[in-house]
Amino acid sequence: MNPTEQPRGNFTMNFNRKHTTNPELPPVTGRVSTPEDPDTEYSYAAFKHIDAKGVPYWIGPVQMHHTVGSALDAKSERGTHFVAIRKNGFRIAKTLDDGSPNAAYAALSPAEQAHEDSKPAFWGSWTRTAGEPQLRMAAWDREPTRYGPWASGNTQYPISKEQAAADLHAPEPVSTRRKTKGTDHERA
Repeated sequence: MNPTEQPRGNFTMNFNRKHTTNPELPPVTGRVSTPEDPDTEYSYAAFKHIDAKGVPYWIGPVQMHHTVGSALDAKSERGTHFVAIRKNGFRIAKTLDDGSPNAAYAALSPAEQAHEDSKPAFWGSWTRTAGEPQLRMAAWDREPTRYGPWASGNTQYPISKEQAAADLHAPEPVSTRRKTKGTDHERA
């Protein structure tokens, strides 16, 4: 299946402007849905952490219950239903984290700037239960609203290198096969 035909869910990120005055509030909130049912969205709240290399990321729980009753009846399982979000480290953004213009972006040609703008600003994953596959997420910066900056994109299941190559209309990698005693074996 071509990745562009692959079902996709929805993913939005809102940067909580009230977080600056109340650090106990999550800095990122949003909604996420599965590719099977993109119309049923679940809220999440993600908190900022710093990894061993000093790079920030956001992680937090997905609220899988739409009613108080279903939440009270549910048993929470550790390590399930959470999102993890990172900035795309392979993208040159227009602005730096402090909001100032990025000189590296300004030095690019208009075509190079358009290419950088087409890349997702954020990557993420939604880990559901042990029996369900993890979903990948991508979000692009959107024009700020009266509520502040935000990003939106989609969720989908991870795709293979072959599917990604098909999406780019590139030829699939040629397999190096050799015949050994009447059977085919893949070379490592």
